[in-house]
Amino acid sequence: MIYKRSEIVKKNLYFIFFLLTITLLVQGCEQEISTSPLEPEPQKGKIVFDSNPPGFTIFLNGRNTGSITPDSLTFLDANDYLITLKKKYYKDSVFTLQLFQDETKNLFIDFISNPAMYGKINLFSIPAGASIKIFDSLITSHTPDTIDNLLPGEYSITLSYPQHRSVTFKAIVESGMMNLYSSVLQDTSVWVDFQVFNSGLISNNLKSVTVDHNDYKWIATIDKGLMKFDGSKFFVFNTSNSSIPSNRINVIKIDNSNNLWVGTNNGFGIFNGTSWTNFNKNNSPLTSNDILSFDFDDLGNAWIGASSGLFKFDGTNWTYYNDSDYNLWCNDLKFSIDKSIWIATNTGIIKLKNEILTYYPDSIYLYPTNTVSAIDIDQIGNIWSCHQNTSGKRNGVSIFDGLSFTNKYLGTASNSLNDVYVDDNNRKWISTIEGLVLVRQDGSTTIFNKANSLISSDAVTSCCKDNSGNIWITTYGGGLNKLKNQLLNQKPFQGNL
Repeated sequence: MIYKRSEIVKKNLYFIFFLLTITLLVQGCEQEISTSPLEPEPQKGKIVFDSNPPGFTIFLNGRNTGSITPDSLTFLDANDYLITLKKKYYKDSVFTLQLFQDETKNLFIDFISNPAMYGKINLFSIPAGASIKIFDSLITSHTPDTIDNLLPGEYSITLSYPQHRSVTFKAIVESGMMNLYSSVLQDTSVWVDFQVFNSGLISNNLKSVTVDHNDYKWIATIDKGLMKFDGSKFFVFNTSNSSIPSNRINVIKIDNSNNLWVGTNNGFGIFNGTSWTNFNKNNSPLTSNDILSFDFDDLGNAWIGASSGLFKFDGTNWTYYNDSDYNLWCNDLKFSIDKSIWIATNTGIIKLKNEILTYYPDSIYLYPTNTVSAIDIDQIGNIWSCHQNTSGKRNGVSIFDGLSFTNKYLGTASNSLNDVYVDDNNRKWISTIEGLVLVRQDGSTTIFNKANSLISSDAVTSCCKDNSGNIWITTYGGGLNKLKNQLLNQKPFQGNL
């Protein structure tokens, strides 16, 4: 290859320039290193923190370091430092520490050995003499008492007294302080209430209660499903965890085989303890999904009251009863001694016997109103009916002896009645919006309300009796109540509790 003379000269100039540049850079580096040597980094101090108990936040000169004991602060300048240790409910611990260059200091604070760090709680109860548990440990003390020498913090305190509801609460203990706590323990010798805040109840707005053959209590809520109570725990059945037709329940009843029948606004379901069998307008001859009442005859037939009439169901076949002149809105139904079915409707009291409907209108029989909310039959065959106020008429309860009606007003202001239940002692329990009314066999009455008893709400929706003789009561707003049979067995029975 032949190069021109000018190209060779140009390449030589580039090479010379490159060599000069490299030389200057090397000389510059040698000059910098030789004239400006690096000074050694100054040594830093360190503080190692520990405490008993641990968990104190470390503040340095008023600044939160974000460190919590046990921990260390490093790379600290030699200086005087204001140290503050903080923990909830404890007094702040403040002190000054001098740190020298290249020094490590170990700092341990024993708060437990400092009497000034302890606090007290003063416990009172009504009634006095309640036993005291701190967390789950029973101490040999009773209210009123002062518990001292307590480390700061939150304590679970339980106060217990015989035949009273135990109370558990959180008590705060602060360094150098005495905090006062007072509790009223509810008397459960006669009345026991189960509400959302003190039990596993899912709602305080309850519709009805029934007891099965195993003495389990089944409780229907207004709109949150069904509950079973085994004496210690509530079990919930709703549309999220079961095949129950609806969470809005109108009626519940136990049949002769201990199956639970649940009437809702979406048909009814039969629960055998394991699975559900449901019926509605889509899979049965039902003409309405609003199921309001049940009863069962001696042949095993189920009688189903709906807002559109009465149905008999033998497990396979259906029979429908209605009347075009009367809307058989079956609020409730009961079999009488002579096998007649008595029906509480919005158009009066109706009897079905031998396939014949017989009407008992208030215009002829002069009971309070045609709007009948509930019905039951006493042990001598009298028909007890609850009437609702319509058109300014006075409501109340009526008793039919087969010939005539006797109206009984219960002593409440409005006499707005929700349910009537006849127990096996032939006592009548009438649920009203102003309390629970007991009608004894001699006709005398006692009203249980918040003014004279420990019932949790005056708005009573239903009641029934368990196998031990206790009365279980559902309310609107006050949850579930138990009236113990100790009171019921007293002679004479006293209304003021």
